[in-house]
Amino acid sequence: MATGDVKRSLRKLEQVLRSLNYPKEVDYVGLIKGDTAASLPIISYSLTSYSPYITELLMESNIELMAKNDVRFTDTVYKLLRDQFDYKPILTKKQFIQCGFAEWKIQIVCDILNCVMKKHKELTGLDKITSHQGKKIMSDKPEPCSTTEKTLATAVGIDVTGRFITSGK
Repeated sequence: MATGDVKRSLRKLEQVLRSLNYPKEVDYVGLIKGDTAASLPIISYSLTSYSPYITELLMESNIELMAKNDVRFTDTVYKLLRDQFDYKPILTKKQFIQCGFAEWKIQIVCDILNCVMKKHKELTGLDKITSHQGKKIMSDKPEPCSTTEKTLATAVGIDVTGRFITSGK
């Protein structure tokens, strides 16, 4: 994206925020000035409140974003972006924290929001696949199995993971 057009960057951010259903007021004056405090609530919302799947991913990865100052929050977000989203922001952590770089910060926020929405879609897609497979396993028709499996053990039921429970005979 060409630099020098902060208004276009803000319009792009507004569009992404609508897709994310961002419920809070946006500090556009702060964003135009390059104030970090204007972008951190947006990033925080996207990672902690937008999707239960993303929140669960953070919890499984032992990533804590709550109750941190701006510097520590930014450190954690940069590590998260690198490790979970394969994204390296165009600004360093130090540049992101200091005032200025307005257009680049807006671009980074848009990129983070897009990464989060993409990851959310991936995680919900995986959930749909596993729930679809679970329904398939729970169907009335049993899956055909080989004759050696039939002679070794008689299936008594199916456990939660989809494996056959045998009588042990």
